[in-house]
Amino acid sequence: MNSPFFSFLRRSFYIKMIVVMFAISVVPLIVLSFISVSVSSTTVEQQVNRLNAQLVNQVVDRIELTMTRLRELSEQYSRISSIQSALVSPSAQYFEEVVRKKDLISVLSGASAIIGNVEGLQVYSAVTGEVLSSTEAPAMLEESPYRPLIEAYLASGRPNLFLDKHSLPELAILNSSTYYISRVPFDLYKDLKGVLLISMNNSQYQQQIENIQLGSEGSISLLTEDGLTIATTSKLDKQADKQRVQEILGRWKELKRPDQFAAGSSIVSVKQTSTYDKWIVLSEIPSKELTASAEIIRRTVTYFLLILVCLGALCVVGFGYQLYRPLQAVKRQVDALKKGNFEARVTHFANNEIGDLGRMLNTMAVRIQDLLADLHDSEDLKRKLEIRALQSQINPHFMYNTLNTIRMFAMMKDYEKINSLMGRLVALLRYSMENFEQTVQLQQELDYLADYVGLLNMRYKCQIHLEAEIEEPLWGMMIPKLGLQPLIENSVFHGILPRKAPEGHIRVRVYRSPGGSHIIVQVEDDGNGLEEAELRKLQLHLQQEESAENIGLQNVWMRMKLLFGAETQILLTSAPGEGLTIRMLLPSGNVLIKEEHHESL
Repeated sequence: MNSPFFSFLRRSFYIKMIVVMFAISVVPLIVLSFISVSVSSTTVEQQVNRLNAQLVNQVVDRIELTMTRLRELSEQYSRISSIQSALVSPSAQYFEEVVRKKDLISVLSGASAIIGNVEGLQVYSAVTGEVLSSTEAPAMLEESPYRPLIEAYLASGRPNLFLDKHSLPELAILNSSTYYISRVPFDLYKDLKGVLLISMNNSQYQQQIENIQLGSEGSISLLTEDGLTIATTSKLDKQADKQRVQEILGRWKELKRPDQFAAGSSIVSVKQTSTYDKWIVLSEIPSKELTASAEIIRRTVTYFLLILVCLGALCVVGFGYQLYRPLQAVKRQVDALKKGNFEARVTHFANNEIGDLGRMLNTMAVRIQDLLADLHDSEDLKRKLEIRALQSQINPHFMYNTLNTIRMFAMMKDYEKINSLMGRLVALLRYSMENFEQTVQLQQELDYLADYVGLLNMRYKCQIHLEAEIEEPLWGMMIPKLGLQPLIENSVFHGILPRKAPEGHIRVRVYRSPGGSHIIVQVEDDGNGLEEAELRKLQLHLQQEESAENIGLQNVWMRMKLLFGAETQILLTSAPGEGLTIRMLLPSGNVLIKEEHHESL
């Protein structure tokens, strides 16, 4: 068959593309899936073992902290003077004896409440033979359930003693609680007055492990040194759990007490506390809990692999032909752009990345055309601004009048004025003949204006007063060179001199707007001002690029926009007989200020 599709298949480029795409997308996926399935079981087991070991260490840390706290509490309360003072010979007065016992019981009850998680505190008086408790009525030693504990402590000859079900297996009282016993006073160099017992119920230890989740069949147990259970999360009955624990501990001892080992079909973590209790924390996780997670990962990876392989093959073969037409269109577009034909456009777009590329090429061609047009306009505008900037500089007529004035003073032999005129003229020429596009500090421009106005005052009878009000630190702001001179010239020749007054005033103000978003450059005079129609006409001329009138003002306006951005604004206000005020609003973010101190004019 000679269909376009089979013709497409015969093209080696596309066949190679399909093979490469399939190899790049599917083969690594298969390899990655195989590796993931191979290492998933080991990784999961290692992670679980590590977390299990961390968990056992945390439980051991809790138990050691509890045991250390019991020892510190026992020592602390054995030293309390109120307890020691109560362990004395009975008073002859019955009332005093009752009060003494009551006070001691209150101390024990208060201490038990403050400690919080202990079962109770008991004190045995070696003088009276009584046992007083925070939870039970006073009793003689012979009648007290704590007698075996106290006798075991006294027989040990030690300053303190920890008792659990491993210590005295025959005592039922130790099946549900543990006791820490110390002498009163704690100081061994003082005579024994009594014995302090602090009891903690095994339920407190159960609370420390009961929220630990190790799967449906996993468990964690807290054991005595010989393997008797203090607390456990195992769901087995007591006898079965006891047998399980003894088998695991036997295996643990055979293996020289490792932190982690395999026991049957389970992973076991074991650690013994380093405190006086020597308790053992045992964690067991059946291997099937680990393999269950690995099996889920294996099945999930396999299913996704099959789905992705099928989808990948269909996508590579099905969309290969669809890439042909838009790819050729993009190629033609690129060839046209290489030849400089920016009018060429892609007309048909595929709904994929190649279609996006075609759209971007069209956009790029339009942008290139626009940029070329903008570049042409910018060059043209630059040329025009150069001409207008030159026009705004000192004109020949001004030079002729100034030199003629110097000649007149020379004939009058007024050398002081000649010297002043020549100094100002030289300063003006030096300043204006430099590159007009260079920016200068506002202070430099104001110094130039002072010389310029000084020359005018020597030529004309009307004395012009130039004032500057500059907000700190705007003396150092950078503006176009000769950016203000045309405005001063406009005020003098179109506002002040036509008024024919003996003097005139021009004020230059530079300050920040109230919100700080703009810097305002304001030039105001007290000349004739403008009629409303003349003001509108002037504003219209400022918006036109081509204008033979108001060249100086328009030049300043356009140079300000080029330097400070299109957001620059100009505002004109005037009224007949009230002068003209020109305000230029410059965006603060585009204004460069060099921090220097200057004196105002």
